[in-house]
Amino acid sequence: MNIYDRMMAIGTKMTEMDASTYQGAFIGKISYMAEKEQAGQAGSIRYEFGAVKENAFMYILPILGYVDGEESPVEKFTVTLVKPSDKEKELKRVEAASYDNAEDFHTFSKEEVYSFSKETGDQNKIHLTDHPVVQGMLLLRTAAVKADDVARIDVKFVEPSYAEEELKWAYDGRDYVLFADGYVKATFRIK
Repeated sequence: MNIYDRMMAIGTKMTEMDASTYQGAFIGKISYMAEKEQAGQAGSIRYEFGAVKENAFMYILPILGYVDGEESPVEKFTVTLVKPSDKEKELKRVEAASYDNAEDFHTFSKEEVYSFSKETGDQNKIHLTDHPVVQGMLLLRTAAVKADDVARIDVKFVEPSYAEEELKWAYDGRDYVLFADGYVKATFRIK
């Protein structure tokens, strides 16, 4: 399976969880690891949930991808969801550095965000407003397709990315930094 189809399958699997439990939560981190050769050559991958961990602030949700005939997963996906808070918190914005190697990442239209929600079954309200937040899985899928040859991606989300923002990214020597309007949105460590 190609990386695009695998990311869509994982995104769809995530929506099988009880949506009411996770409503309003947002993705703080994602870790994706794959046995590239096995995952890329597989005709299909079966996704299963691992044991969910929870504390007062977050959920840690693992999804494992298996190929028939293999005991060990060929993909491991872990997402950390930050629970919504009753308290108003001021967003601590991180200014983006000036990068000589910055290039366009993507500017997601509202329709692309709505379409991704529909394709994956994601009913989180933050993606369905007039000013929707771009799904973390949509950002991950876009980065994975751009990087093409991916064995591991670790993503840390700094602040929400919104539809119609002109997203750019640049390599800082360690991570790819996703930014818009002078502020960091996320970092991607790709191997």
